[in-house]
Amino acid sequence: MIRFDQVGKRYEGGHEALADVSFGVEAGEMAFVTGHSGAGKSTLLKMLGLIERPTHGIVMFDGQSLAQARTGDIPRLRRRIGMVFQDHRLLMDRTAFANVELPLVIAGVPAADRGKRVRAALEKVGLLPNEKHLPSALSTGEQQRLGIARAIVGKPTLLIADEPTGNLDPQLAVEIMGLFAEFQSVGTTVLIASHDLMLIKKMRKRVVVLDHGRLVADIPASEIV
Repeated sequence: MIRFDQVGKRYEGGHEALADVSFGVEAGEMAFVTGHSGAGKSTLLKMLGLIERPTHGIVMFDGQSLAQARTGDIPRLRRRIGMVFQDHRLLMDRTAFANVELPLVIAGVPAADRGKRVRAALEKVGLLPNEKHLPSALSTGEQQRLGIARAIVGKPTLLIADEPTGNLDPQLAVEIMGLFAEFQSVGTTVLIASHDLMLIKKMRKRVVVLDHGRLVADIPASEIV
């Protein structure tokens, strides 16, 4: 599903965010990317979301090179990728329902189909009773779950999350990770950037470790203790 082949990213000014990173993630797999602050985790995920482009190397998603994707291809590719952010990035003047519905509106899904899909996504994350609430009326954990509902409403084949539990207490963090595991159990490929090593160990999934932009370890789930 995902393949990084000798991927590097150097920003203007000379900062090297990634250096010759190579690894793959199979369809239906759940894996973590970890490392210190500034290790390159967010840059790596941004390449999958077509927010960043590599300076060199190849990024493949389901058989297609993202590095070579034309600007006109980006909306179609992004519809197959759900993105979850630490800061939620919700529209605070729109209801929970409207926030989740937005990707479907952009994708041109008929109004007759949108309601059913939005409510199914809200129910999946336990927020259906809150569909008419504004995000400001929701707790931090509920806002994060709302962001997840928005990410999955388009039925993506790949779900990526950048520090999705960074602002949550330990119990809520476990619940959110449990949601990601549920999506993997039905065939969604999941890649999560996180620095929470204790939580990662609890999940017992594969872990890819970055250090100053370089891949320094790729630990299979069977070796997580």
